[in-house]
This record gives sequence, C-alpha cells and structure tokens, in this order.
Amino acid sequence: MKIAIIGGTGFIGSNLIKYLPKKHKIIATYINKKKNFFKYLENPDLVLHFGWSNLPNYQLKFHLKKELPKQKKFIYNLLENGLRNIFIASTCFEYGNQSGKLSEITKEKPNNSYSLAKYKLKNYTFSLLKKFNFNLVWGRIFYIYGKHNSRATLYNQILNSSKKKNEGIEVYGNLVRDYLNIDKISKIIINLIFKKKSFGLVNICSGKGTSLKNLIKKITKEENITAKINYKNYTKVSENDEAVKFWGCNKKLKQCLRDNN
Repeated sequence: MKIAIIGGTGFIGSNLIKYLPKKHKIIATYINKKKNFFKYLENPDLVLHFGWSNLPNYQLKFHLKKELPKQKKFIYNLLENGLRNIFIASTCFEYGNQSGKLSEITKEKPNNSYSLAKYKLKNYTFSLLKKFNFNLVWGRIFYIYGKHNSRATLYNQILNSSKKKNEGIEVYGNLVRDYLNIDKISKIIINLIFKKKSFGLVNICSGKGTSLKNLIKKITKEENITAKINYKNYTKVSENDEAVKFWGCNKKLKQCLRDNN
C-alpha cells in the first residue's frame, strides 16, 4: 500500500512516519505546483495531510487569501484524479474562544484568520463528499506535547530551563487545555486512517482538561529534571482572547477506534 504524507517534515508528520509499518511505501512531501497531484504522489491509497504554511502566525490574512485557495485546489485535484482515502489535520482553534468540553456537534466560532481558513476548508471538503466517492477523516487535533528537534516547543523550553545557565520560562499555570503526547496522537491517526472509513469530523483529544502547571509537573517527573518555571495567572480580558479552560470530548474518537466493521 502507498501512503503519502503531506507536511512530512512537520511535528506530527515526521513523528508519525516511524510508526507506519515498513511494508508500506511512504511518500513524504509538501504541496507542489504539479497539475496532477495524485499522479505526482504515485497514486497513493492513503493521504495524510498535515501541510499548512505560515504557522504559528494565526492572524495573517495570508491564510484566507493565499493558503485556503491553494488547499482547496490541492484537495480537489487529489479527489478528481482518484484518491479514495484522506486524513486532514485540523485544529481545536476552529471552536474559537469557547469554554468547557467541546464536542463535534459544538458550533464552531473561529476567531482568527488561520482557524477561519481551516473552518472554510472543512466545509468545502465535506461538500466534495457529494461529488466524489472517498473516505474522509477531518482530525480536529487539540494540544500536542513532546520533543521536536527543530521547534521551540514548550517541552523543549522546559528541558532547556533545567540547565544551570538558563533563567527559566514564564507560563500561565492556570490555563486548562486538552493535551496528548505526540506519540499517542501519531498512533491514533494511523489507527483511524487504516480503517479506511469515512468518519468525518473527529476530535483527537484525551477527553479531559489538564492545567498547564500539572502538565509541566508530569513532564519534569518523566524527564527527572527540576525546571525553572515562573507561573502566572491568565485572565481573559476580551472576546478575542482564548478561554481560560477548555478541552475536547473524545466519545466519538473512542467509537471510531473500536470500529472493526
């Protein structure tokens, strides 16, 4: 089986590759200017799509004016030329600044250019289900933590803060989010896409809220380090700010992972 990974050098894509069975042919690439993307990717059986430009600059109009049209063209081209199974990575930012437990039926309220572009792409891609015969998983990923060699992730900052010469880092310890380790997320995505089912929108999350302070305690315990952390309290000031506490509902995710039909 041929598996194409778009955005294969990113945080999720690069980590996920190591969990794919060696018997499959893996093609890791990014969106290019070819007219027939499907042929360029050697007619894959599965596509795992993580590619998106100019992150984490979420407020840029680029996401709506440039990236969104490019993404639409790319997905349409794949389906038009024969793709039958696709996983598209999305974000919990589509929910906007809502609080509490957020499920797949919670109405989205995207409040920046990036999340709005993803939301519009979701609606566009779902509309293509009426035109093409394909299996779609729109994976709405919550918060990821884990090591990554080329990114200044919170995990890496925590590790670096434990070194003698470093002054430490400041974080909002009271923020409550839904965190999953990058390895766990990679395995979930592989499990979902290998079922070759059209699960549609699926929250990829733990199903519980964890304070940032408790997450850092968990990381430092696992790494056996003493990190230099200055905890502050986050207070939502305006409607454009993120909610203090929100997390995902993983009921549907559990059902999809149990689906053996």
